[in-house]
Amino acid sequence: MPVFGNPLGFLALAAIPAILAIHFLQRESRRVVASTLFLLEHLAPESAQGRRFQRLRSSAQLWLQLLAALLATWLLVQPRWIRPNAAQHVVLVLDSTVSMLACREAMLQAVDEDAARIDRAAIHTEWQLLESDMARPTLYSGPSRKALLEALRGWKPRLGAHDPNPALEAAQNLLGGKGTLVFVSDRKRRLPDGVRLLATGRPFDHCGFAGVSVEGAQWRALVRNNGAAAQRRNWWIEAGDKKSAPQTLDIPPDGTVAINGSFPPGASRCELVMDADAFPLDSRLPMLQPRLKRLAVRQDAAPPELASFFQQFLKSVERVEAPAPVADLELAVYDPLAPKLPPGAAIVFVADPAPLEKFPPGAVAAAPESLAADLNWSGLLVHDSLKVPAQPGDQTLVWQGDRPLLFLRQEGSSPLLVVNFDVRASNAARLPAFVLLLHRFAEEVRAAKAAPEARNFETNELLAVAANPHLPAPVIAGSAEPALRAPAEPGFFRVVQGSEERVDGAANFADARAADFRQACAADELRAETARTIQKNSQADLFAPVWMLALGAAMLGSWRRP
Repeated sequence: MPVFGNPLGFLALAAIPAILAIHFLQRESRRVVASTLFLLEHLAPESAQGRRFQRLRSSAQLWLQLLAALLATWLLVQPRWIRPNAAQHVVLVLDSTVSMLACREAMLQAVDEDAARIDRAAIHTEWQLLESDMARPTLYSGPSRKALLEALRGWKPRLGAHDPNPALEAAQNLLGGKGTLVFVSDRKRRLPDGVRLLATGRPFDHCGFAGVSVEGAQWRALVRNNGAAAQRRNWWIEAGDKKSAPQTLDIPPDGTVAINGSFPPGASRCELVMDADAFPLDSRLPMLQPRLKRLAVRQDAAPPELASFFQQFLKSVERVEAPAPVADLELAVYDPLAPKLPPGAAIVFVADPAPLEKFPPGAVAAAPESLAADLNWSGLLVHDSLKVPAQPGDQTLVWQGDRPLLFLRQEGSSPLLVVNFDVRASNAARLPAFVLLLHRFAEEVRAAKAAPEARNFETNELLAVAANPHLPAPVIAGSAEPALRAPAEPGFFRVVQGSEERVDGAANFADARAADFRQACAADELRAETARTIQKNSQADLFAPVWMLALGAAMLGSWRRP
């Protein structure tokens, strides 16, 4: 079956009804002067009543004119014949940004039409369907265009705004410089050379929730207007089968408005809901009251000054309880005269019976990462004292001269934070950086504990779930997938490990860039690419000169004098 280099040439077929209409027209009679009356009968017109249309009569002139119109059309559409050995490799990379949900139907139709057009450019086409989320597997690979479209219909984007170029570069390496690479998106982007864009979006003003913070039973949410015109929305709260009265909110152009309130009485979870538009993903905002894991802390017997500091520190840490029967964290005292380190996770404080009055030489410095990052240690003053002997593998956090003041050590599977100076002979207890570092370590120990917790997440956020190594890997309840990310769509979810609950979560959409559709557009760079592929994989009609001569002969044969 031929392919056509210029489909617009089929417009020449409009000449056929024009030719037929002309031949339907009856030529008007002419006045002829005759000297003999009996000749008038032969000159009388066939249509005595003067009708302009009459029965179409077959004539050589009619058929030659029709033939000429068909031949002209055939030459104008530039038929080409695909070579029997022509093959092509086509890779489609789908934009995994969730904004693609707003143009899903338009995207399916555009890919269907373009894939059918590309498929005609070769006898054999090898298809591959990928997405810009490189953590996801290949959606389809094979020769069937129908199977390709089936895989496309079952696909859902999962990511917020991101850079698709790494996935496109990987697809280019897959093609090896041979084939067609198509990026399917909803807006124009700066793409690597050789990548063709198929954009199926449309711009519109959008309004939705853009984030939430919860403290106890109080919540505060943001509503974002991504549009050039002010918008008015109704919003309400849903908790189970209960629904509050709608309230009206006016959002200025390209503006953000904060709303706040409290959870309904007796409810630990609820949803904020607003009137939806073409992108409904952020019109619902599920949230729950956070619940931290309990941290069981044991205190060693300590000198009065250290014991008082321990008490003040524990009062500032949330959800702390006495250990029963095993401690998650120990506040231990290291006696240099009877050195012994605890076997589990602990913060170890050096207690020197007789610290010196002098200060260690050198300036205080801190590591730019880990627990000490972004903390100001310039005001720390410590007296020289006995210290914990260093070991290979210790990670120094803060040091003065050549003396480590704070360092991390791993004892088996348990981390130790060593305060390698006597807190009593320093101003560390009054230094915010020191107290904050201790808090960070305690929270790391809490995060590593395999216990239930309740938290609010953003959709597709990475999950750090502490697991029991003796049980199967944690999964999201109702799914066989490992619990690596929060769900891609807003809603409540649970992470379980075997029969034990690990996380009670609420996922809400809060990506303002992905929810901005003002730059969305439609563009199709595949038509020109398909034309080039057809030119490369096909040969022109070898009989074109014959048809040209036949066209000339038909036109000459259909011409006659009036």
